[in-house]
Amino acid sequence: MGRMPEGYSIRFANQLDIPALIAADRAASELFRPTGLIPDMATIPESVPAEVLSAAIEMGMVLVAEDEHGPIGFVLCQPRGSVLYLDQISVDPAHGRKGLGRILMAHVYMLAEEHKLSAVVLSTFRDLPWNGPFYRRLGFREIARNKMEDWMIEIETVQAETLDVEQRCFMRRPVRRFSLRRAG
Repeated sequence: MGRMPEGYSIRFANQLDIPALIAADRAASELFRPTGLIPDMATIPESVPAEVLSAAIEMGMVLVAEDEHGPIGFVLCQPRGSVLYLDQISVDPAHGRKGLGRILMAHVYMLAEEHKLSAVVLSTFRDLPWNGPFYRRLGFREIARNKMEDWMIEIETVQAETLDVEQRCFMRRPVRRFSLRRAG
């Protein structure tokens, strides 16, 4: 899982966190501006609307990374059949390069395991270093288009309204359940 950097912790989000989560998401979104992969960022008031965060918080599907001042990042997940879909991961770049994304992902795997789900699935830009290559290092593998489920196609259709989906992919990582067996 990696070591938690000193001064940070992970917990489940609550409704009072929503403004800070939106701020962290906006800050993280700025990393995409120079890439040209998100065409009109000025028209996007928030990547994750407050009402979506609120509903996911009620379901226990938002985990927060925080420092002594409050939330600086989060993951937003949702169960989709037998898998946990990682809808969003955002860490304020002012707190980047400390392993918080990797630690948040480890908590996502634990959340999937707690809900007895078989894998974590996500959609990401294939080649951006902090997207596809990052997830590949964590054990994610690209899902072939002909293996995508209907709900993935629906997400891709929505993404196609504002993104070049040819540069994106869905990726999957199985949840590794650990069991203790008595030798013998």
